[in-house]
Amino acid sequence: MLLVKGWPPGLQIKILSAKYGLIDATTIISQYDQRFDSHSATSFNKRVLSALQKLSQPEGIFLNLGADYLNAVRGIEKIFPKAKFTYAKGPIGMKMKAMKSWLEKLPSKTASIEKKGKSIRSYIYFFPDWDDYVDEPFIPDEGKEPIKAGESRKAYAHEIYGKDAPYDGVLLSLSHMNMGKGAIYRMAKGRCSSGNLREVLQLPDNMLLFGDCGAFSYTAESKPPFSTMEALDMYHKYGFDIGASVDHIPLQEIVKKHKDGSSRKRILSLSARYERVKLTTENAAEFIGLWKKKNYSFIPMGVIQGVGVRSYISCLHQYIDMGYRHIALGGLVPRSDSEIIEIVGAVRKALQERTRGHEENLWLHLFGILRPKLQPFFRTLGVSSFDSASYFRKAWLRSDQNYLAVDGTWYAAVRVPFSDSKAIQEAVADKKLSKEKARILEENCLRSLGVFGDNPKGAEETLIALNRYGPLLERQSEDNHFAEKYEKLLSEKPWERCNCPICRKIGINVVIFRGANRNKRRGFHNTWVFYKRFIKS
Repeated sequence: MLLVKGWPPGLQIKILSAKYGLIDATTIISQYDQRFDSHSATSFNKRVLSALQKLSQPEGIFLNLGADYLNAVRGIEKIFPKAKFTYAKGPIGMKMKAMKSWLEKLPSKTASIEKKGKSIRSYIYFFPDWDDYVDEPFIPDEGKEPIKAGESRKAYAHEIYGKDAPYDGVLLSLSHMNMGKGAIYRMAKGRCSSGNLREVLQLPDNMLLFGDCGAFSYTAESKPPFSTMEALDMYHKYGFDIGASVDHIPLQEIVKKHKDGSSRKRILSLSARYERVKLTTENAAEFIGLWKKKNYSFIPMGVIQGVGVRSYISCLHQYIDMGYRHIALGGLVPRSDSEIIEIVGAVRKALQERTRGHEENLWLHLFGILRPKLQPFFRTLGVSSFDSASYFRKAWLRSDQNYLAVDGTWYAAVRVPFSDSKAIQEAVADKKLSKEKARILEENCLRSLGVFGDNPKGAEETLIALNRYGPLLERQSEDNHFAEKYEKLLSEKPWERCNCPICRKIGINVVIFRGANRNKRRGFHNTWVFYKRFIKS
């Protein structure tokens, strides 16, 4: 219910644990084998009441406890007025029904994002765009005539998947402008036929266009490459639905690149890191101040950077005082799972205290964080949105996790590199093979894969071809560590069990590690499976 209606402002959920006592619902604990009885509940009583006394006076309390647990809260009426209590009674089904009814009466609203007259609420996923498109229609690169002008076009994942697109919006960074790449850069240079960013991205009206500053691209610089006013103007000019304030990440270590191509690591002092937090906060204040003054139509997203939990919370209170209803947490990517849960949990707790009595909770976005294992925690913590391209990039950045099957199993894609590539040419020279021999091995792989589905002995013959060509890329001392992975992939044929448009259309080509048109399509497929399993499940 909370996922549908949003997290009620001020709601706090506490759990009575047989081992740990009264804890927040989001607390990470180890598994244990202990049960409550009336005696152990009594022993917890003082600790539980002491913890409850630290809470602010609530407007209402719902107690969903079994008979053995009641001794743990005996005396709670001396802390809070009895009239504020609602007790769950009867068997578990009746208790859950009563709790649902109680929750439904709360002012359950999360700050929304308006789009074409429609109010969009959590839980939504933004796909970061880095010119991630493919040539459509798909044409294998081998044994074909060159594609003539006008015969193909660039297609994004949301075009290929249509109404079944694997994300709710696109995140595009202003830093692309300084990096000389991306749709904004091409538009600024007059290289696009349209002056409308949505048209350039072929983004449908029901999808959100979210802009941020791409702070990881300038971590080595002393300050962001553009001012608050420049960011505001670009968000307005290009028609973004949401615009993030200008931030600077307080990393512990930065890498400074020099003009000669060399690089040097440098440790940032604690004072320098806090200076970046201060700069980010000052930019956020200027951002929303100018946004109000200029009356821009996009939604302002205040980006918080912090050194630790306390600095994130301190900034959060300042941002609420500034008037932000939509807040994003940055700088989480390099942190461990436990650190992220600690920070996001503390932020949620602080938000609940600040929003008590208000009609709306605040929108909470997490920059660059996907982490499947943490998805249940994010939902419990009332996270509204997040962005990440990790499932997309696994298609070519991992050795053993390139294709995600619909059942959640990862497979290694079969590597068939171009025989004229630099890596193969160097391997050929190192192993004293002829270029012609490499080309023949490459062609045998592609031929075997091309007829794989129609050949009764397809798996065996294809594996032989792959295992003759693949080892060219491996060092002399290495075994062919892909052999077992390829055998698993070809015997189980996971692409045949997927009904997404890419797998249906290009078949086995989706699991061939070769060229951007195959690899990015596999990345689109991975993102689609992730979206189905974790976001819309």
